Amino acid sequence: MHGDEPTATAAVMDVLSYLLSDPNALPLENFKALFTLKIIPMLNPDGAQAKTRCNAQGIDINRDAIALQSPEGQILRNTVNTFKPDIALNLHDQSPYYTVGGSPKPATIAFLAPAYNAEKSVNTQRKRAMQLIVGMRQAVEQRIPGSVARYDDEYSFRSFGEVIAGLGASTILIESGAHGDDNNRQVARRMNMTSLLKCFELLSNNEHEMFSEATYFSIPENTENGLGDILIRKANIPLHNSQLHFKADILLKRRKSPDCRSYIEAIGDLSHLYGFEEIDGDCFILAAGRPILLEQPMNLDNERYHGLLQAGFTHFVGDSTLLKNQSSLTCLILRKNQQHSLMPNSDGYLLVYEEQRPRFAILDNTVVELQP
Repeated sequence: MHGDEPTATAAVMDVLSYLLSDPNALPLENFKALFTLKIIPMLNPDGAQAKTRCNAQGIDINRDAIALQSPEGQILRNTVNTFKPDIALNLHDQSPYYTVGGSPKPATIAFLAPAYNAEKSVNTQRKRAMQLIVGMRQAVEQRIPGSVARYDDEYSFRSFGEVIAGLGASTILIESGAHGDDNNRQVARRMNMTSLLKCFELLSNNEHEMFSEATYFSIPENTENGLGDILIRKANIPLHNSQLHFKADILLKRRKSPDCRSYIEAIGDLSHLYGFEEIDGDCFILAAGRPILLEQPMNLDNERYHGLLQAGFTHFVGDSTLLKNQSSLTCLILRKNQQHSLMPNSDGYLLVYEEQRPRFAILDNTVVELQP
């Protein structure tokens, strides 16, 4: 239902292809006798085309379960009212920076049996959702150990998960997250498929009934903002462009859509956080780098870009149309009145020096070696 959360749409198509192309994978006749599926593979096509969370009206469909001001929300609610599902699977993507509890592991999959009331009561239907999640988690953990979390169960009366649960369906939220060096979330895509097929298997033989609520609640919590993309620990950071330095950690992350550019998220004691990539900065000195003024056309290939970085330049200032970037790396181009520095919210472009020579550059979350 969120247009910028595409992982599960691909996974649902994978499940359909699997069920239709391999009759021996699951007993297909038995499957047809046991289950009737109603699938909405993409609730928000306008948002998907625009890569935005909201629909064409600017409405977050997931907060429209009561007012039903969106046509998509009306379709979903009418589908639930007429189909009357026993099980409802609510599929989303989440930030790549969630971790499994306090561990450094990204939460590749997070499950939730959403509450149907503010008291977070557990009725028969919600208990079944919890039991199914325990079995689904086991199936995923066999493939990616330590990468499954339990999503926050804060009650939201306007959200479809809670509303559908309140209508009597055992509702299961699946959030797809990051997994190591997997920018397109293909691991989460496969784990969605694993989860859905396991859900069918558990229901077909009532195997889920062996699991308890306590086991569900023992799943580590989905911890927000426990990760960043690059974490440099105990780096030497210049104080206001002086010769003085202080030691601190520095964390780089990506901004949310639409630009998704890397930026400095925090500086200081970040010992409670982790990075997808971590660098021991104890012997390194960081620098924001110098600007190159764009006053005439410039062609930039890899060799020239590397030379500029080795000379201490990290960004361009001026008319962006003058720069033709033919390299394989991204460029930072600022307007003439903009400054670039090593401060929170600054763009993620910097140099890392060792013994007064640039050892490597960090360009929008890409580490570029500058010395052989």
